[in-house]
Amino acid sequence: MNGVPVTVLTAVYNGADHLDAAITSILAQRFTDFEFLLIDDGSTDATPDLLADWARRDSRIVLVRNADNLGLTRSLNRGIALARGEWIARQDADDISMPERLTRQMAFLAAHPEVGLLGTGMVVIDARGIADPVPRLAPENHTEICWTLLTDNPFFHTAVMFRRELAMRHPYDETWRYGQDFDLWGRLLTVTRGANLAEPLIGSRRHAGRVSELHGQQQQETAVRIARRRFEQLVPGHAWSMQEVFDVRRMVRSEWPAPEETWRTLDLALVLFDAFRRQEGMDHAISQQLQIKLFRRLWRSALALMPGREGWRAAGSLWRHGGRQAMIALEKEVVRALRGRFVGQTTVAAPCGSCR
Repeated sequence: MNGVPVTVLTAVYNGADHLDAAITSILAQRFTDFEFLLIDDGSTDATPDLLADWARRDSRIVLVRNADNLGLTRSLNRGIALARGEWIARQDADDISMPERLTRQMAFLAAHPEVGLLGTGMVVIDARGIADPVPRLAPENHTEICWTLLTDNPFFHTAVMFRRELAMRHPYDETWRYGQDFDLWGRLLTVTRGANLAEPLIGSRRHAGRVSELHGQQQQETAVRIARRRFEQLVPGHAWSMQEVFDVRRMVRSEWPAPEETWRTLDLALVLFDAFRRQEGMDHAISQQLQIKLFRRLWRSALALMPGREGWRAAGSLWRHGGRQAMIALEKEVVRALRGRFVGQTTVAAPCGSCR
C-alpha cells in the first residue's frame, strides 16, 4: 500500500446531527497530505448516506462500514489496522478540528522525534457550535503528563496523534467499553514520550447524546479500576482498595479540600508521589514543581483538618515526605491566605470557605 503521513481516524454511530461539521473541519485542514478513514459502526440513521455523499466529493475519504455495531474500541482498532498513515490523528464524529491542527502537530513531531503521542488543548462548544471563551489546556511535558496519568486523563482523546506502529503493538484494550483511551495512554507512555501543545486546536462538542453524558458513571468507575492498576504497579507494597484509589484521585484532582478528606488519604497521596518521582526518565526540575504544587494542595487539607489530631498527623506527613519543599509550599499557602484576607473586594471566595 502507498503510505501517507497521516490517517485521520473517526468512528461514528448514528452521528448524523453533527457529522457534516466534523468532516468539513478535517477537509479544510491546511495540512492536506492525509487520508480520512471514516468507520460507520452500523449506523441506522442518515449517517451512511451522508458518508457516501462526502466520499463522492473528496478522494481522501476512505469509508469502512461495520456489518454490526462493534463499539468504539473495536472500531478504532479496526481503523488502525487499515490505516496507511505513519501517524493516526483521532477525531470524534461530533467534534471539529481547527484549520491549523494537523499543521501544528506535524511540525512539532518533526522537531521532537522522541515524542510518539501528542495532544492539544481544546475549546468546549455547545450543540449549536458556540464556543466557550475559556480554552481547556492539558499538561505539556512528559513528566507532568505521567504524573497526571495516575489520577486523571492527560490527553483529550479527540485531539491526539500517535504513531501507527506503536498502536499496532499496543492497541486499544477491547475489554474496556469506556476509558479505552485512558488505558491506552498508560501503555504507550511506557514505550514513547508524550506531549501536549498549549493551543486549543479542537472544538469538543457538548450535547445530550455524547457518551460522557449518557455513560458518565460507567466512565468514572472504569477510570478508578484503571488507576488502581497503576497505583499497584507503582506502590506494590500497599494493597490499594477501590475506595482509597477513589479518595486519592479526588484529592489530587481537586483544588480545594472536601469535608470527608482524611489524614490517611493525604498520606497515601504522598506515598504515591514519592514512588512516581523515583521512576527513571522523569525531569527533576519538573518533578520539584509538581511536588510544590501537590504540597500546596495538601496543606489546604491539613489546615482544614486543624486543630484536631487528623490535622497534626497530616502536617507531620507533609514534613516527613517533603522537609524543605513542604515548608516552601506552606509559606506560599500562608501568603496566599493573607493576601486573600486583606485585599478586600478583589478577593474571590473559594469552595472551601477560604480565599484565593
